[in-house]
Amino acid sequence: MTRISVLVSLYRCGQYIQPFLELCAKTEGLDQIEFLLLHNDPQPEEEAIIERFLPNLPQLVHVKITEREGLYATWNRGIKLAKGDYITVWNVDDIRFTDSIMMQARALDEHPDSGLAYGDIYLSAQYGQKGSTLTQSPEWSESASDFYMRYHISCFQMWRKSIHTTIGYYDEQFRCSADFDFQIRAALHFSLVKTPRPLGIYLLENHAGKLSRSGYQGYENNIIYLRYGAYGNLNLLTLRKSLQLYQKEKLRFFGQWTDFTENSPFPGTFKVKGSLVASIKAPWTLAKLTVKKIIGRA
Repeated sequence: MTRISVLVSLYRCGQYIQPFLELCAKTEGLDQIEFLLLHNDPQPEEEAIIERFLPNLPQLVHVKITEREGLYATWNRGIKLAKGDYITVWNVDDIRFTDSIMMQARALDEHPDSGLAYGDIYLSAQYGQKGSTLTQSPEWSESASDFYMRYHISCFQMWRKSIHTTIGYYDEQFRCSADFDFQIRAALHFSLVKTPRPLGIYLLENHAGKLSRSGYQGYENNIIYLRYGAYGNLNLLTLRKSLQLYQKEKLRFFGQWTDFTENSPFPGTFKVKGSLVASIKAPWTLAKLTVKKIIGRA
């Protein structure tokens, strides 16, 4: 019985596919897991590697996507296909520990009110090596406002499929920060639970072989800070560009725009203080735009 669906977005990843599939085969709880290989513009050499594993690893579901689409459009596609009650992600150039998927599932089993499970990860500049840096994400609590301001759920978040009815899906207009936005919406409506041990190894963006590098994170984070009122985190120097690139009042799911309707988790006094903090970071910007005008345009 499939209880957990793992979303794996693939695009030009031939160097990682074989070691990744070998790790899949060693994962604990295989009888409860499906791996949705969401393959953008598949290349013959990539398909050949996958086909070698299919006979002995029936948990693999190879979904061929003819033309390349954005990462979060691919994840949303996978969510619709997922058979499991729990959904998680696994980027092909990152490494999960063999017990990590089941550890997250147990965390959700033991905390039925929680919508999402997360955990610490090791950061590495070299694929296949654990590295010496371990993230130390805070424990979730209802008063943990930091979850509305910073990203904490790592590259291996797991969530209940049922929460999409309440919070929607990943915002497809973003290239790299939709999981941050998703974290905030999840935290606004559900509790989160942290696993007792690290989940795996994240390959840092400065590695030459990193597949998900993007220079858009700062622009996208600006939109997220505006949406939820974390004005103290704004970069006023790049805010105008952010507003040109992205819609603050709209979310894009499955190629369709929908209104953003969430309320800010912060009181007005916090937002005013944050506006002042943002202005101090870039005082010359206010020669052209006051904080009031910036927030008004947002």
